[in-house]
Amino acid sequence: MKLLIAEDDAFFRRILKQVLSPEHELVFAENGDEAWAVLQKPDAPRLAILDWVMPGLSGPQICRNVRACARLSSMYLILFTARNSTADIVSGLRAGADDYVTKPFDPEELRVRVKLGRLTLELHDAAELHAMLAEQELELRTSREHAAGWPFNLKPVGNDYLYRVEDCLIDPFPVSIPSPTSLFHADGRVPAQTSYFLENVHA
Repeated sequence: MKLLIAEDDAFFRRILKQVLSPEHELVFAENGDEAWAVLQKPDAPRLAILDWVMPGLSGPQICRNVRACARLSSMYLILFTARNSTADIVSGLRAGADDYVTKPFDPEELRVRVKLGRLTLELHDAAELHAMLAEQELELRTSREHAAGWPFNLKPVGNDYLYRVEDCLIDPFPVSIPSPTSLFHADGRVPAQTSYFLENVHA
């Protein structure tokens, strides 16, 4: 995963590279304006370590810009600074940072915090994929029902998709509930739609 490091101090850039380069594709910016330009690119890193004080935009200003942009809002941002007061930490988090690392830093702690950011992004992606697949499944099942001429709509219920009849009971849908006798042929055979309904509709 790409990781942006926005740090104007060459010493800290070198140390961060030594600590993080084996596991991440690092992208460096030496000032805030450059960092903001990198984050707006189509292939921008979604994980970033931002120095608080640097030429151009500050770390908190970049955080606010990211959170104000819907396309970028899921990025995971870590503020990196020598400011360690409670007021500073609260201010940084309120600006939109997801985490906060103070200088001087412990290399192992930084690795763990970056790993947490990566896992958070992976979980976000998995949740979005699940929602997309669920929506596609709903559309597919609904289209099959419409093609079969069955009047009931498919509604999401909890973690499953169940056939519900409430849409047939609420105007303005001009759909009538079939009577019990109409669910079967006169000779007692069970129509395909009735069979499908009995197999798939749950109370």
